[in-house]
Amino acid sequence: MEIYVLIILVVLVGLMVSSRMTAMEKRMKQQQNTLNQIANQLGIPEPPVHDHVRQLLADGQDIKAIKIVREELGLSLVEAKQYVDTIKYGEQ
Repeated sequence: MEIYVLIILVVLVGLMVSSRMTAMEKRMKQQQNTLNQIANQLGIPEPPVHDHVRQLLADGQDIKAIKIVREELGLSLVEAKQYVDTIKYGEQ
């Protein structure tokens, strides 16, 4: 009986965490859009790594693009993957 209560508790906590993460991701995306708009208005150029990443993506070298982003921008693997995916799918 106690194991069922524990399982239900773990599931509920997992759902709460998932919900909070989704909300945080949404807020982060809104902040990124705001930052992009500010950068565009101020005439701040995008990082030079963008052109290289675009070329690698056009050549089908997604993994190499992620590696370059990690090296150039100092991002974690997950962050670099998200960054590359944003460039890849955000420009279609």
